[in-house]
Amino acid sequence: MKETPAEAAAILARGSEALDAAFSKLSADAAEARGTIGGGTWSARDLAGHLATWEELALRTIEEVRAGRPPSIRTTVTDEASLDRFNATEVERKASTGWEETLTNFRATNARLVATVRAIPDDEWGRVAPSAGASGGGRARTLGEEVGSSTGMPRNPFRHAWAHLGDLQAFVQAVEAGPQA
Repeated sequence: MKETPAEAAAILARGSEALDAAFSKLSADAAEARGTIGGGTWSARDLAGHLATWEELALRTIEEVRAGRPPSIRTTVTDEASLDRFNATEVERKASTGWEETLTNFRATNARLVATVRAIPDDEWGRVAPSAGASGGGRARTLGEEVGSSTGMPRNPFRHAWAHLGDLQAFVQAVEAGPQA
């Protein structure tokens, strides 16, 4: 893991700020309209909930590793199919939550994660996390790598925001442009 806790926290904060700038331009009606993000079935509200879910998982991972347990997400998400099922289940679980509550949770979860990551000592960040064994996904990972995995993309730890930012910005631009005649 090349990022220190301070660097990881800064990346997480910048990603959230970029998303929040776009989210803040949306009305509740626009944010809750399904099928508007990335050509799929999600709404902006679904996206905010999805991002908060993964940051909640990163916080849980920190707690689990500190307690000497392997990250539970490693037994839940083991391949692309289980990742897709997990994401779909979580989006549906949060689907009845309104826009303002979802946005508040997105912001609060990110703030909590940024503060938690920033406070992790370098030696703890670099310590190997307990493994879930054969189902744990290969080589041993450090706490920093586990957090980076939950909040990032392959080869881009802590950068989950950027995986979705382009789609969100395109939707915001379409909303701002209004209906096309």
